[in-house]
Amino acid sequence: MIEFRPSGSKIHLALWGAIALLTVPVAAFAEDSNGAATSRDVLDRKYVIGIAGGLERFDTNVKLTDPQTGNSTFIDAEGNFGLPEIKTVPIVYGGVRFSERHGFGFYAFKVNRNGSNFNVDEDFGDLTVVGNVSMSDRSSFSYLSYQYRLFDDQRVVISALIGLYVVDLSFELNASGQITLDGEPVLSGDYTESINQLAPLPLIGLDFWATAEEQWAFGAKVAMITGSYNDVSALVVDAVTRTRYQMTEHVALIAGVNYLSADVEIARSTLISDIRYGYDGVFLGLDFNF
Repeated sequence: MIEFRPSGSKIHLALWGAIALLTVPVAAFAEDSNGAATSRDVLDRKYVIGIAGGLERFDTNVKLTDPQTGNSTFIDAEGNFGLPEIKTVPIVYGGVRFSERHGFGFYAFKVNRNGSNFNVDEDFGDLTVVGNVSMSDRSSFSYLSYQYRLFDDQRVVISALIGLYVVDLSFELNASGQITLDGEPVLSGDYTESINQLAPLPLIGLDFWATAEEQWAFGAKVAMITGSYNDVSALVVDAVTRTRYQMTEHVALIAGVNYLSADVEIARSTLISDIRYGYDGVFLGLDFNF
C-alpha cells in the first residue's frame, strides 16, 4: 500500500487556495466578456486539447532483491535515495468526438526527477548501505482510450472508457560502496543499474461530467489497469477530479486533483525487482475546445 503523509493535506489545501484566488478574477473577467460558450455546449464539442502543470507529491518504494539468495526488502526512494518528494510535471490531454456517442481520448504525464544521498552509513533493518547512492526517475504514464457515452442529458454526461495504458518506467541507480542484505553483501564497489520497462496494458474506466450554471462544469474520472507484458506485471489505479470554467468561446480554465497508484513487478534477476509507484497532487491548466 502507498503511505500518505499528513503534510500532503496541507500542501493540497494551500494549492487549492491559490487556485481559488486565481479562478475568481479570471471568472469575473470572463463574465464581462462576450461570446463565452456554455459548459454544456463544450461537452458536445468535436475537438478538445489541454495543457496543464501539476504539482505532485511522489511516494516510490523500490524492492531490492539479492539475485543469489532471493532475500529482499523495500526501500523508500525519496527518503533513502534522495529522489525529490515534491515535483512539478507537465500534463497533456485531449479528445476527438466523431459521433454523438463515440470518441477517443488521450493523456500523457512525464516525470523528471534526480536525487542523491552521499556518505550514507545506515541500517534500514534488513538492508545496510555504506557509501554513496544516486537515483534518477524519467518515468511516464499515458493512455489512448475509446469513449462511449452511456448517459447523456442536459446536465450530466457519463462515458465508459476502454483502451491502452502505457506504463513506461525509467530509473537509474548508481551506487558506490557496499550494500548488504540480511548480512550478505549484495554489491560492492561501483554499481549501476538501469530500469527501462515499457508495458502497454488494457484499461477500463468511467468518465463523469456534470454542468452547473452557465460556464461551470465538474467531473471525475477513474481508470483501472492490470495485466502483463514481457517481463512486467502491473496493477494501476489512475483517478482525477476536476473543475472547468469556460472563459471564452473556445478556452476554459481547468483545475483539479489527480492520483496514481502503480504496483509493478519486474520478472528478471536484477537488484531492483518490484516498484511501488504513486503520486497525488493538484494541477492547473488551459482547455482548448472546438
